[in-house]
Amino acid sequence: MDAASAPRGLPDGSNLFATVRASGGAEAVARAYARAGWAVRACGWTEWEARCGFAELVVEAADPVLVHGPVGDVAANAERAVAPLREAGIPFHAECYDAEGALLAELRWPPG
Repeated sequence: MDAASAPRGLPDGSNLFATVRASGGAEAVARAYARAGWAVRACGWTEWEARCGFAELVVEAADPVLVHGPVGDVAANAERAVAPLREAGIPFHAECYDAEGALLAELRWPPG
């Protein structure tokens, strides 16, 4: 992803945090984001970065996989940030927070 298509208007710190149960680990989660059209790259031995116009997420660890990062206008975009997981049928539990650290929403799939 070049500078012209890099995410803009992101907060300085992470405001979306998710635990993900994926049989293929972080790589399987990264592939789900890539299939959804996000720019994905390895950023360490076992870590991945997934970027789009409104978010920059890090995918790491194994069981559970952790997904976290800044999401622009998180109240409006949290569902979009986890949509690749839902579309791939990957179970998750996510939380998003406002700039003061107050919980805005909890998202999970499957619902329960």
